[in-house]
Amino acid sequence: MLVLPAAGTESAAEARTAQAVLVDRLVAIVAEQALTWRDVESARLLGSFAAGTTPEDAVDRLITRELMHLEVERLGVAAPIAAAVDERLDRARERAGGPEPFVRALEALGVSEANAREWVADDLRIDVYVDQRFTAPAQPTDAEVAQEASKDGVREPSDDQLREARRRLVQGRRTALVADWLAGIRARTSIQIAGKR
Repeated sequence: MLVLPAAGTESAAEARTAQAVLVDRLVAIVAEQALTWRDVESARLLGSFAAGTTPEDAVDRLITRELMHLEVERLGVAAPIAAAVDERLDRARERAGGPEPFVRALEALGVSEANAREWVADDLRIDVYVDQRFTAPAQPTDAEVAQEASKDGVREPSDDQLREARRRLVQGRRTALVADWLAGIRARTSIQIAGKR
């Protein structure tokens, strides 16, 4: 929301040069960290989650990101290499329509490029930690893959069918493991959603 100075409160010259002031609103408090709508829009801009999410889903995903962020901070997960941050920022610039629209979008949110780099670096730390912790335990046995590939009555699955069956099993198990992990973090973390009692 943009708030402009009330009419008659300053000179015409001051009114012409006055900057619009971004007024933010609180959406949630996770542990002691306040999350605002600006954080939601920053997350969308920087690719933390898809731009097409509803406001409610976006707030929930921001809360989930903060829970993960708290955990990687607690565990001291190392910062990613600069090239990985650059690559993800380049994708964000492309989604925004180029470098200039991207910078304007950051400025509209009151986010510096340094803050944007830090945000993206934290997203990468989360991704690396989740991959390292949950991908290996999600791996099925060859027998489980063959059984999954044969579910539709295929007697001798092809290599492509076996690969797809493994992908499905890994994805499903990894999703379940991450959900259990997040449920544990949520259970021990104070979460207050603005407007809810």
